Amino acid sequence: MEISLKIFTSIGIASTSLLALKVFRFIYTYIRPSSILQYRYPHPITNQPSWALITGSSDGIGKSYAQALASKGFNIILHGRNPLKLETLRQSMQDSHPSLDFRVLVIDASKDGVDANCEIQDAVDSLKDVHVTVLINNVGGGEKSDGPFMEPYGRYTPRDIDRLLNVNARFPAQITRAVLPLLKEHGGPSLIMTMGSMSDFGMPYMSIYSAAKAFDLIFSAALKRELAAEGMTQTNDGSKRERKSQIEVLGIMTGGVTEVAWDQTKGNMFRPAAATLARAALERVGCGKDIVAAYFPHALLWGLPDLLPKWLFEWVLVKTSQAEMRHWEVYWEGLKKKA
Repeated sequence: MEISLKIFTSIGIASTSLLALKVFRFIYTYIRPSSILQYRYPHPITNQPSWALITGSSDGIGKSYAQALASKGFNIILHGRNPLKLETLRQSMQDSHPSLDFRVLVIDASKDGVDANCEIQDAVDSLKDVHVTVLINNVGGGEKSDGPFMEPYGRYTPRDIDRLLNVNARFPAQITRAVLPLLKEHGGPSLIMTMGSMSDFGMPYMSIYSAAKAFDLIFSAALKRELAAEGMTQTNDGSKRERKSQIEVLGIMTGGVTEVAWDQTKGNMFRPAAATLARAALERVGCGKDIVAAYFPHALLWGLPDLLPKWLFEWVLVKTSQAEMRHWEVYWEGLKKKA
């Protein structure tokens, strides 16, 4: 009896200690200092200053990333598909940060095929004269060629599916492939940050978007491990010596945000403003995780599927998605009336 009591006591202590460690590690992720500034350094040979490329930076979270990184002293490359919008933003940021430089990169992320890939490569080749140390794969969205953001899958057209896959999955993979040599060229620390979405656990009425965002995060995690594996070097005696990769690859899990083109309402605790989300994501740099929720309350929501019974979680998810879908239907009808 006494032995059994000691065994159960030991198990209880071990379980409590493990839980305390997990809680500490979770909290520490959101209170530790960011290491984003380690990527702001001059080129070791040319002494050029650091540049950050943010895709989808015309507005929303991407624009907020650009503003936040500029405030930290990074020169900025703004990407989007609307040259007028990009130039207006570039000039505005230049006026706000006269000591920095700003460029625009005009590429339509919704295109695919050989010509689209050549366009990406040509655009990235135009950056060979600058010292790129940061790539933020932010471009994405659920916009379709015609129809609301959320609707039953049966209403999607082939064009809708191609567009969603191109913008949210194909383009981030292709731009990363093109930019990676620039990040490796200088031999110093670099960062690749890729935006995912909490919808990746399978949001009803957002099936293609959910799948594409899941691709982004798995792609990010796989690339991180691949670059780490490349750091393994063979010694003369046949043993392997590990050299830490100079490129940090971080997948960012995000939830809903406000103060973007489709939602100008004021942010709240669980649906922050785009600027709040962008600042939070940059604070997670250096956390050591493959994938991390940028914003603390989103991290709490991300854990719900593991805490609730499966049937309850799915019931809540479906009901919430249906309510959200009705909101988007009303929003879309309003846009059509204005047009």
